[in-house]
Amino acid sequence: MRKEKALSEIVGALILVALVITGIGIIGVLLLSTPPPEAKEKVVLSSSCLQCNSSSFIIVTRHEGGDTIDPQKMKFYLSTEFFNRTIMERVIVYPTWFYPAEIFSSLDKTQICSPSYEDSEKFAFKRNTNIMKNGDVIVIWYQMKNNG
Repeated sequence: MRKEKALSEIVGALILVALVITGIGIIGVLLLSTPPPEAKEKVVLSSSCLQCNSSSFIIVTRHEGGDTIDPQKMKFYLSTEFFNRTIMERVIVYPTWFYPAEIFSSLDKTQICSPSYEDSEKFAFKRNTNIMKNGDVIVIWYQMKNNG
């Protein structure tokens, strides 16, 4: 009598192929079913400091391009250093005014450091300030501590 080994080899090969295809399918489902990562906001900000008088200055943060952002999600820190560049202190500071681009471009140093009462109220940084677009400016007024 003849032994039929060829049939068992074909069945074994088919089972092996089925297992490989099933494994690839499971891995594919796991990889493709995860949501893509959230896109980060890409924005260009520039900051500068302007001394108003001997005890106060303002920090101007300007939106220079990129996506619009929610300024309520931004945090501002002020670091002061000793002359040897070691950190003296780091404090959180809060926005004082928010100027649209078309308004800020027409202001001079005096108007930025000491806005009129009407402008101070009109451009105050508020909780509903939620869109910052190209050219818009956040101004932070900071009073120096008296070391005396």
